[in-house]
Amino acid sequence: MCCSRPRQAVSTPQRPARPAGAGLSAGAQAAPAVRTALALTTPVFEYVGATALTVVSPLTRKTYRFEKLGAQIQVDLRDRSWMAFVPSLVPVA
Repeated sequence: MCCSRPRQAVSTPQRPARPAGAGLSAGAQAAPAVRTALALTTPVFEYVGATALTVVSPLTRKTYRFEKLGAQIQVDLRDRSWMAFVPSLVPVA
């Protein structure tokens, strides 16, 4: 009670009930389309520097060794954003 008046009842909006299993087939069909649209492929980086380069990812602790100019290496998907900031590395795919 506040200000000597009774509290008003709070009404919660009711959601309409869905039949069991409704919408499952549409969601199951959309999942492959979403995966295709995201194109979760393994990224590839090319080295454009003069000497060899070794990069150790702080995220996955993997070591990537670029031996010479033009060397291309597949990188873990989790390291893609971090490797984009390394000088002399260019994303290819």
